[in-house]
Amino acid sequence: MSKTTSDDPLLEWNRLNIENTEQGFTSALFHSLAETSPLVDKFSIWLLAGTGATGALLITQIKSILPYLSVHGYKACLIILVISAVTGFIAKYYSLRCNIQNNVQAKLSELSKPVFDKHKEDKDKILEYANQRGIEIQTEINFENVINEISKPFPFWVKWLIARKINKSSGERQAGFHIAIKAYTSQLRWTLIQSVLFLLFISTAAWFANAI
Repeated sequence: MSKTTSDDPLLEWNRLNIENTEQGFTSALFHSLAETSPLVDKFSIWLLAGTGATGALLITQIKSILPYLSVHGYKACLIILVISAVTGFIAKYYSLRCNIQNNVQAKLSELSKPVFDKHKEDKDKILEYANQRGIEIQTEINFENVINEISKPFPFWVKWLIARKINKSSGERQAGFHIAIKAYTSQLRWTLIQSVLFLLFISTAAWFANAI
């Protein structure tokens, strides 16, 4: 009688190999996408700098500008600039979140690899001795203990956030990259809004100037 997939070590090894390769390739795609965040951030900062310079010019040269824009036009342009700056700061926040998460994922992968390699090496030796003695032994890592150790130095509200995040993403191998990608998409969205508002400011200034 042939063994089932769960009983045959070779079939289980093949399944795990395929799954790990698929997950590894998915992680590589997520990482590559999140790596473009600094490029979007540069554009957002450029817009933010332009917004700040233009806003400063509007405020310091108000007497010279008012005759050309009118009071209503001046206020409209200034309000649009302020909102554009706010969206730029929000985009910067999500850029920081994305880059921090991306760096954490990369560093974690780098530092954890030798730890897991050492564990696997020792586990194989332990299982070999256990088989020779005819005993069963638990060699798998308990990640709940890891989370408990990580949570110890943090205040209670951070512990609560960590536990909530772990429960929410339980069983999801790409959870770390999902955080980075969500922050990246939010960064793109707010940068787009920032760009549209800056163009709206230019259009508003041109419209009020032509109306005079």
